[in-house]
Amino acid sequence: MKKTNVKSKLSTIAIITILTLSSMLFGITSVSAQANVIDPFAYLNAVPNPVEINTVTVLHVGSVYPTPSQIGGWFGLTVEVTKPDGSTQIIGPINTDTTGGTGVVFTPTLIGTYTMRTHFPETTTTANGYYGPSGTILQEGYSDTLELIVTDDPVAYYPPFELPTEYWSRPIGAEMRQWYRISNNWLGYVPPTNNDPTSMNAPFNEYAPETGHVLWTMPQTMGGLAGGTMGEQGFEQGDAYEGKFGSGGLFGAAGPVIIGGVLFINQFSSQGEANVDDWVNAIDLHTGELLWSKPLVTPDGAELRLAFGQTFYWDSYNYHGVFDFLWATESAGFFGPTNWHAFDPFTGRWVYTMEDMPSGVKVYGVKGEIYLYNVNKNAGTMSLWNSSRVVASAGSWRPQGQTYDTNDTADGIEWTVNVTGLADLPGSVYKVRRDVILGSDFARGSPAPNPANMWALSVDLSGDVDVMWHNEWPLPYNNALISVEDVSVEEDLFIVSTKQARTTYGFRLSTGAQIWGPTPSRFYTDNWGHSSGNSWDIILEGYDKVIAGNYGGTVWCYSATNGSVLWTYDIVDPYVETLHGNNWRFRPVFFTDGKLYLENTEHNPRDPQPRGAPFLCLDIETGDKVWEMPYRGSEWSSTAMIADSIIALWNNYDNRFYAIGKGPSSITVSVPQVAIPVGTGAAISGTVMDVSPGTKSERVMLRFPEGVPAVADDHMTNWMTYVYNQYPRPADAVGVEVRIQVVDPNGAYAWIGTATSDAYGNYGYSFVPQMKGTYTIIATFVGSEAYYGAQATAYLVADPAPTPYPTIPSYPGYQGPSAQDVANRVVSSLPANPTSDQIGQAVVNQLPAYPEPTVVPEYTMIDIVIIILVAIAIVIGIVSLLRKK
Repeated sequence: MKKTNVKSKLSTIAIITILTLSSMLFGITSVSAQANVIDPFAYLNAVPNPVEINTVTVLHVGSVYPTPSQIGGWFGLTVEVTKPDGSTQIIGPINTDTTGGTGVVFTPTLIGTYTMRTHFPETTTTANGYYGPSGTILQEGYSDTLELIVTDDPVAYYPPFELPTEYWSRPIGAEMRQWYRISNNWLGYVPPTNNDPTSMNAPFNEYAPETGHVLWTMPQTMGGLAGGTMGEQGFEQGDAYEGKFGSGGLFGAAGPVIIGGVLFINQFSSQGEANVDDWVNAIDLHTGELLWSKPLVTPDGAELRLAFGQTFYWDSYNYHGVFDFLWATESAGFFGPTNWHAFDPFTGRWVYTMEDMPSGVKVYGVKGEIYLYNVNKNAGTMSLWNSSRVVASAGSWRPQGQTYDTNDTADGIEWTVNVTGLADLPGSVYKVRRDVILGSDFARGSPAPNPANMWALSVDLSGDVDVMWHNEWPLPYNNALISVEDVSVEEDLFIVSTKQARTTYGFRLSTGAQIWGPTPSRFYTDNWGHSSGNSWDIILEGYDKVIAGNYGGTVWCYSATNGSVLWTYDIVDPYVETLHGNNWRFRPVFFTDGKLYLENTEHNPRDPQPRGAPFLCLDIETGDKVWEMPYRGSEWSSTAMIADSIIALWNNYDNRFYAIGKGPSSITVSVPQVAIPVGTGAAISGTVMDVSPGTKSERVMLRFPEGVPAVADDHMTNWMTYVYNQYPRPADAVGVEVRIQVVDPNGAYAWIGTATSDAYGNYGYSFVPQMKGTYTIIATFVGSEAYYGAQATAYLVADPAPTPYPTIPSYPGYQGPSAQDVANRVVSSLPANPTSDQIGQAVVNQLPAYPEPTVVPEYTMIDIVIIILVAIAIVIGIVSLLRKK
């Protein structure tokens, strides 16, 4: 019994122990589970704080815990806001990136104190992370309360850098953010005939040239007159079909490219050179310096031509910055796959390759992504391919040395969506913009059905694609050859032109409704039977205008609102050397900064070429000519382009590239190098010279060994063609205005006048100092539309004027001799080595007799005293003269 009891007690103790241990284990398990329920440690911050009313502040919102990339961030956060008037506002929902946080902009509209806090919703994790294992629960939580102070006092920000007033170049310091307005890039040329977006709009060139001032020139091949037995014939220049510098001529997107202030061009012809070296030249746009020249070579040894450029802003939680690429394309036959190769613009080195590219229309995104839109009408689908997705979706950007197979649908395809009603639309895609795709059942230059069908798709980059509208348009006459010339989302407009009658119609892009047209016929000013006689109509986005015209040489400007004619400009050929009319045929090349630039080209120009073809700049608002240069463009080699507010253009007359823009100047000032007496005129002179890079070329320096003078804007075209094209020297050229400023010996500043330099660079000005001491002479050329200004200083010393001998006081009825005259007489009457008595007597003998006072006797004594003093001065002067002798 005792044993049994003992065993029973032991059993009981064991059971209790087991239960206790079990309870402990359950407790431990429970404690472990609770450890996986954690505080998210939500946070909130605002910058700036305090902030000025109605000014953006950035709210930094999130949790201290980052997330694995497969989670993609925290979701559903909000910011609870209590305003100074007691009302509340909820900002959100907010999704963070994988750092656990993000930024949200907030604009306060009341003065006072806002209180706000971040709300983090309960979240169960689905992957291991810094917070713990998968399944960890981040419980609902709040950040500390933040007080945002809103005031009507301006908040201090980093002071802006003003746009430059001196000649500038690349690189531009990243802190000089305001300079983006004058420093755009040029990623390739896309003519209006293409269905992808054209490159006519060139914003952020706010210093676009307002004169034809040449910065530099660079020959690319033999050019100009061949000479001798060739008579009047010139060296071949690439027209027609043999384009030299593009990737394939007029009808494809083509180089040259300008990125970061460097011009990149294909050195040689695009045709028939498969077995010949293909070089790309990199030229500093600001200086004309050749930076490098080499083929673009792929890893397998292929040498390719430059096709287009890209500047791409990678903006992710790991890295922020703009990547730049030169792209060369490689095709395996007409229907074969296409490979794209990226090269480093700074060195020409291969970076990475995308093989087996999908088909589609190329569009640049807001960050420079290259999108390919593919509309499959038969399947009723649309796809968006994104070049950035091929490399990475988030985090770092590391394509270097990689080759990507884009045929893999995971590489680059953002989305493919079904579009309701797409398969039922007639025709095909005609024009593409980033937000809208326009389609039709007619093509450029071909007969259209009557009625013609037009339709549009709205495209959201998130994958929301819808048919906006589908309209039928009755043709204005049978067999009409109609073309959709341009499309603008900003102006909510697309335009259609007719080839036969040369008329234009405007349609609302959002609805497809015709809003104006036809415009007055351009047939009698634009009559040319060539098959490519369509007008090149473009929409001037931001200016509410449409430009039309081509072979007729008359530029027509219409209102984008109602189609009315605002102005016309005839590009007259005064010597009628063209074959098709009295005006120069033109095509628009770009517009920016309130100016429209046009060039003359010809599909297959005869040789000798017609002379005097203009590159032309017009004021968009008035149609007035701003300037022109007798440089001829190329239909097949290259069109003019602009970047960094500098125009780069190819001149068919001499096969040289020209850079046109505002250039640097220098000024000198000189004055007499010895001291001059106060009250005496001093000659201020100097020079004002053009010191642009082109003036330092050997060809120019041999003709202008003393330098190239700066001239007035009104004479710039004739002067530049004299300097760079060996035209006759303009007889009426004048220089520039120089402002002369002095700082007197007391430190007072004064503008004393202006001078104008002559056609040899010299100027002069006369200045009379009025006090003794050192003067600072400042000569300033304030600049013009052709030149940035310059300033120089010189120093002029003025001594006291020589002290004249006093004049014997005059009295009524007599003008006394000067002390000089008296002294001379005295000296001439003295014997050799005179005594002081002899000198005194000689002075007395020469002094005039003083008459008896007749009017004011009381003045007699004063006059006598003055005469005595003068006599003493004469004696002193005579002693001085004798000593000198």
